Amino acid sequence: MNEVSSAQTNITEISGTAGSFAPILDEAEKTLRGMYGNALDSLAIERLVVGVFFVGVKLSNGCGGVAYTPPEVVRSAGNRILKGSTPTIRGMQAHAVMAGDIPGPFAGVIRLATLNALSVPFFEEGRYTVDSSGDLSGIPSLFRNRRVCMVGAIIPLLKRLKELCPAEVTIIDRKKETQEEAEAGYGTFVEPERTAETLARCETAVFTGAAIANGSMEELISFVPADAAFAVVGPTAGFVPEPLFRRNAAMVGTVVVTDIDRALDVLGEGGGGYRLFGTCMRKINLLNVERLRRLGLDRVC
Repeated sequence: MNEVSSAQTNITEISGTAGSFAPILDEAEKTLRGMYGNALDSLAIERLVVGVFFVGVKLSNGCGGVAYTPPEVVRSAGNRILKGSTPTIRGMQAHAVMAGDIPGPFAGVIRLATLNALSVPFFEEGRYTVDSSGDLSGIPSLFRNRRVCMVGAIIPLLKRLKELCPAEVTIIDRKKETQEEAEAGYGTFVEPERTAETLARCETAVFTGAAIANGSMEELISFVPADAAFAVVGPTAGFVPEPLFRRNAAMVGTVVVTDIDRALDVLGEGGGGYRLFGTCMRKINLLNVERLRRLGLDRVC
């Protein structure tokens, strides 16, 4: 999903710290421990790249995951770069990294990328209802004739929404360049200070996975009406979806990394989302069928 290009630079930094997204990841960790059992003990970190836009992890079983690197984490790392050292993570057991048992300013994002890598095998075995149509617009019932609010402008999705005829599209994003691009007939911008009131009147909310990485996801979800749908989109949301489904996410649009070595090479050269799609990652939508059915949106075109 090309919307990750916005996630890497444009996501609204509403609130939160790196630690505030821990409950969601703690639940993902618990879910994965139950799925793997003792098999988790044999997995280690084979390769790690902390890139400008994404962190990427390769496990010893060949699976890989990526996660958005929030700008505030990069700034924090810059302030701390001369204040001590951190251990080498390559070779560490995956269960230690997924638990967050590592120091350093990038620990939370590395943990998230590791959870994403560990989740890959379970997307292939029929455990979840998977839609492979390409992006969120493949489920038009989420958008047609509905008031849509997007936190973090996802330009490719905004372009497709014009064909789905939503009743209204509002966009919350701090980045000026994105505002100029998205205002070209794709929606109406709302000041970030009006996030709560704007989400409170939406019928469908769309959050980038970067809201998990920057710590704002729990707060954003709390603003969404109980009878509204919300979706989370982007490679950063690539962990098992149970924690988000329990919070009533109707869909998680994410990716499976298909060539982690190539992806890590791209990230190591400062590359971002656009270079990864079509070469290193395959898009999938994980559907919360029960939630969609309850809302009357179970894939009605």
